[in-house]
Amino acid sequence: MRGIMALATIGLMTACSPAEKEPTQRDQIGQQWKYEGGEGAKPRVAYIGSTNSVSTMTAPDSFSVLLVQPMKEGGAQVTVKLVGAPFTCDLSNCSVTATTDDGKTHEWKGRMTENKDGIAVLPASKAYEAIQGSETLKVNLVVGPKDATFPFAFDVAGLKLD
Repeated sequence: MRGIMALATIGLMTACSPAEKEPTQRDQIGQQWKYEGGEGAKPRVAYIGSTNSVSTMTAPDSFSVLLVQPMKEGGAQVTVKLVGAPFTCDLSNCSVTATTDDGKTHEWKGRMTENKDGIAVLPASKAYEAIQGSETLKVNLVVGPKDATFPFAFDVAGLKLD
């Protein structure tokens, strides 16, 4: 009788246990460079998620994504997105600050993306050059009330657009 009860208990626990969880958006993006194809061997876009996240009023794990798109003229367009929290910036002077692993702070100016979830950095801000020359990068984004910022960290080494 005890054996039957034990088997019934195990069966019930198995039936009631949650199914395997689907990977989160943050898990799917990952913290290593991923590439989506273009023509030939050249990628159309490369992207990487931040290695850290922050709890905000809208999500327990808001994170950031860097997107790098090669330009025909050379160089690349860099976009910084915020996932899980509303992105804010001064529309007349939209900018974010980034710190490279050499300790230098860079101001990246641009315009808010069409989806209003990030900033498309102007090539003149030299964001692509900062990414290319670094192993790690921190980008400060507004994530809370009263313009509270959080430094999202990225392991940017190994970007290959060629």
